[in-house]
Order: sequence, then C-alpha cells, then structure tokens
Amino acid sequence: MSCSTCHVVLGEDSVAQLDPPCEAEPDMLDLAYEPTETSRLGCQIKMSKSIDGITVTIPAGVNNLWGWKVQPR
Repeated sequence: MSCSTCHVVLGEDSVAQLDPPCEAEPDMLDLAYEPTETSRLGCQIKMSKSIDGITVTIPAGVNNLWGWKVQPR
C-alpha cells in the first residue's frame, strides 16, 4: 500500500462483507480521486468465496490505463 491508484467504491452491502481497513488505508484514500464513505483500496481487499458477488465500481475520473468501460456514478 503505497499509492491510491487502486481506489474502488463498493456498494453499501459489499462494504459490510469485508474486514475493516487497516489504520493506514484511510490515510492513503485521502490521496484518491473523490473518495466516498464506501471507498477502499482494491489492493487491500482479500479475495475469498465469502465476498463473491460484491459490487465494485472504479470512479469515473480515474486514469483508466486498461481500457475498461467505466460507467459514471
């Protein structure tokens, strides 16, 4: 965790399924593009079957290097 380029916005129900962020994550999110109450750093989300189906949105104003089609929120 050394930047905020993996900033994602989670759905309300999805946030409740994740472990709480570590102490440093909110500080890194302060550097992200338009963070919200449900913002997390994607690099800190541990993938598991228990979170299958969560809703993750990439903020529309981020620099999209992969060519993904991002829907404005």
